[in-house]
Amino acid sequence: MDRARRTVCQVLYNGMEVGLSERLKSLSYTDNACGVSDEISLCFEERDAAWIRDTLKPEKGADLDVTVWFLDWKRSGDRLRYHCGNFTLDDLTYSAPPRQCVLKGVSIPAGEKFKCEKVSKVWGNVTLKQIAEEFRKKYEMKDLFYWGEEPVIQDVEQKAEPDSTFLNRMCEKQGLSLKVYKLALVIFDKRWYENGSKTGNIIATFHEEDMEDSYSWNTTLDGTYTGASLGYTNGKKKETIQVTVGEGPRILQLEEKADSEAEALIFAKARVNAANEKMTTLSFAAMGNPDIVATCNISIEGMGAMDGWYAVDKVTHTIAEQHKMKVHAYKIFKRI
Repeated sequence: MDRARRTVCQVLYNGMEVGLSERLKSLSYTDNACGVSDEISLCFEERDAAWIRDTLKPEKGADLDVTVWFLDWKRSGDRLRYHCGNFTLDDLTYSAPPRQCVLKGVSIPAGEKFKCEKVSKVWGNVTLKQIAEEFRKKYEMKDLFYWGEEPVIQDVEQKAEPDSTFLNRMCEKQGLSLKVYKLALVIFDKRWYENGSKTGNIIATFHEEDMEDSYSWNTTLDGTYTGASLGYTNGKKKETIQVTVGEGPRILQLEEKADSEAEALIFAKARVNAANEKMTTLSFAAMGNPDIVATCNISIEGMGAMDGWYAVDKVTHTIAEQHKMKVHAYKIFKRI
């Protein structure tokens, strides 16, 4: 007889097993594709909450390392490991009644400098990868993963803005995406993931009967574009030059500082492609699936106009008595 599916959660506090795992009542983990930090929320109740308050006394800034084991999930004997990641404990709540303790963490380096400290610096003759590598070392991260082009940036100013804001802004201008983990930086081109749908890399297929509680689907032309026209100032001749990408009725008008026509074209394409991600969007709740992660591709079938391939840009996994998830995705489109 097959055994029922179940989950086992492991919560390490500053790298150690201190009793949180066995006391955990529920968790909620939000996995974002880019631009926003991943988040985790751990809930403890009654005597376990009191134990955390009176005995453990966790401190903000501590490391939470959270792993979920899915047992007997697809077949009897399965032991699937899902590492939510390492998080910096940044929010702690005690409440009653009922007595509860909620620990919340975000996937950013410990301390507030990366996200809050304003820095001014002029960068010159540098690639985006080199900027990211400097930040990796500065915040003592273990890894940098970079999948994308590496054009040389001749001159750019970081003007009184946090390193996290500056790095994300530079990625967006280059048409790349940034995901920040506590111990790593990941910079990638979304089209590399989206193109996986063309080669059959679809993680799961959903039908209307798979969607629990509710779903929402929207398609719009508002704020989406068929191309862009960007005016940039030539640094040597001090003259304004206009470049255009795409064509058609909805042209986005832009003004940007660029060092060359090639760089201006990159900026224009990046702005149009980012805007068009909201052209067709979908959100739905379903039974939890540990294979569904941000940046993966899914398929919708049997729902008429909603059918097609979608890229997941956010998924929230909630594990209590059951495993549920809320998926947010956009329909894969032809990027400029």
